[in-house]
Amino acid sequence: MAASVSRTFSTTSDEIAHLTSGYVYWTLQDYRFQPENGNFPQRLAALPLLAMNLQPPPTTGAAWQSSDMWSLAHDFFYKQGNDPAVMLAAGRTMIALLSAVLCFVIFLWSRELFGWQAGLLSLGLAAFGPELLAHGGLATSDTAAALGFTLAVLAWWRLLHRITLGRLLIAGLCAGLLAVSKHSVVLFAPMAVLMVTVRLLRSSPLLFIHSGRHFRLSGWRRWPALTGLMVTTALLSVVVIWSFYGFRYQAASGSGEGPANFVRPWETVLLESYAPQPFVMADGHSLEPIPSRPGAVQAGVRFMRDHRLLPEAWLYGLTFVEVNSRARLAFFAGDYRTSGWKEFFPVAFLLKTTLPVLILMALAIICLGTGPRNRRAIWLYRVSPLLIVLGVYWAFSLQSSLNIGHRHLLPTYAACYILAGAALQPALRRSRWFIPLGALLLWHAQISLSARPDYLAYFNPLAGGPSEAHRYFVDSSLDWGQDLPRLHQWLDQHADDQPVFLTYFGTGSPAHEGISAVRFGDGYFDREPHTTPPPLTGGIYCISATLFRRVYTQVRGPWSPSYENAYQQLDRWITHLGTRPPNAPATDMDGRPLGPEELNDRLFRYEQLLFGRLCHFLENRPPDARVGRSILIWRLNDTEVGFALSAPLPVVNRRLLQLRAEQSSQ
Repeated sequence: MAASVSRTFSTTSDEIAHLTSGYVYWTLQDYRFQPENGNFPQRLAALPLLAMNLQPPPTTGAAWQSSDMWSLAHDFFYKQGNDPAVMLAAGRTMIALLSAVLCFVIFLWSRELFGWQAGLLSLGLAAFGPELLAHGGLATSDTAAALGFTLAVLAWWRLLHRITLGRLLIAGLCAGLLAVSKHSVVLFAPMAVLMVTVRLLRSSPLLFIHSGRHFRLSGWRRWPALTGLMVTTALLSVVVIWSFYGFRYQAASGSGEGPANFVRPWETVLLESYAPQPFVMADGHSLEPIPSRPGAVQAGVRFMRDHRLLPEAWLYGLTFVEVNSRARLAFFAGDYRTSGWKEFFPVAFLLKTTLPVLILMALAIICLGTGPRNRRAIWLYRVSPLLIVLGVYWAFSLQSSLNIGHRHLLPTYAACYILAGAALQPALRRSRWFIPLGALLLWHAQISLSARPDYLAYFNPLAGGPSEAHRYFVDSSLDWGQDLPRLHQWLDQHADDQPVFLTYFGTGSPAHEGISAVRFGDGYFDREPHTTPPPLTGGIYCISATLFRRVYTQVRGPWSPSYENAYQQLDRWITHLGTRPPNAPATDMDGRPLGPEELNDRLFRYEQLLFGRLCHFLENRPPDARVGRSILIWRLNDTEVGFALSAPLPVVNRRLLQLRAEQSSQ
């Protein structure tokens, strides 16, 4: 179900970087590119590309030298003559295989806890879950992280009850695979310690099996045994990490003894010589900068780098993730922040999880919390690793500033699906309970099939469905740049030779998809040269939901007086430029010559303000059409465009009040 919808969509934002990095890892053993996103899923997704007759990424030029993966990936996908759709489909299929393994592990664990009927219930929830299907068919690292956490926790919990050489090796392998899937592996350490604590609180002895002989360790002897298990598992996971980097410390092949030339210098990610620059908006106001004081991660990485305890690229990726997660531009329910919201992930979970799963989770909690005290204690112990996963991961998520996508909750869904199997316990005693529980599962499957192929954009009825979801969430929760093929089809049927203006969020190539449009307001994502700002007329305006909410623009939030003042000043300057003689140098209003960099900056800011004012006009005007769930379309004539961009702001605001009143009356 996940892989078969690949041809419907263009690349989502991160996929071309993952696939290109994995291809470079395999063919050139160069690990400088995208080290923050997991060596294992990138290698796995790129594995089928090795059998294709591809033109490799260019290894000369500025992008290669500066480790600019996004430019390199754009060239690899769209300028080398390769077929992006084939490459994407192959990479997505490999990740879909991981999602199938995850579903199977969910079935096995639920069956072990609650019986085979519960195992089938958990399997059905996972297999039809839009939450997993959304990312189970994308060439990214999120599914690998979900599988990695599930396997690592299960293997460690099993090892704590029956110590064998095989289980020890499996625990080390699973922890290592998690470490090369996502740097959130650091959360596994407190999970493992808490599971050891729970195990010690239970008085039963540890069973150690060696050469067919059984040894029972009880009392104080369990402490050194468990300490030894933790140390040995950690060492085995370190060996796994080294193996994915060819047992080589240097990130770049042939780099000698010096540090690799990453996209940012080591000094920057270690916060040794980093003066954070605030993000300046088009009105000159600045957002808060990223906190720049080194922390425990920087200290630990600096020590491990000095002693070469782990590969350079893995250490760099860990530090890069930590610095970037301190603050990130984000949108949530009309608000804009770089420091995140404690409500972001709980609301995302509530609105993007199907109602049957939420109901089954509530029933499972009731079933596990009722009954005789002894039985409750036994169940609590048996499901404790799942509760620990949810507790630790949610505690971290609530404090995270990286509020850019529901996908970061994916590792918690396996635990939820397994725990939901407990809802079947009353049915095992009274068969009539099978009917309502079966109905919930069928309802869940029906929701999934109805959402197909737009798993990524799924929202349950509590959010009003996906049509209005952009008022609450954007980015990878809704719009990750996936709908270019369907936009091409829509324009073929409805454009009628009208001018098309496109504001696109993502790393896909509209030109490669056959879309002929004027790019406008999306300068952070348009890698092709275009006139800045382009002349705007009446026509069809296609705007990605993420950019309609102005997340990645210089005009964030509601249109303000400061934006209006900056817009009017630059508008007068643009008029001034139009009066200069042909080929005369550009000057400011006082006649001072402008250098190329300052000129381009002013033109870019003006285009951002033009886009912001247009969005202000469109804010209370429903789209005339939607493509997929991620691209909003308005048909505007010359008069409307002129009014939106040129009318005095009070006049525009009065018109918006009229539109709002008309909507309320309807």
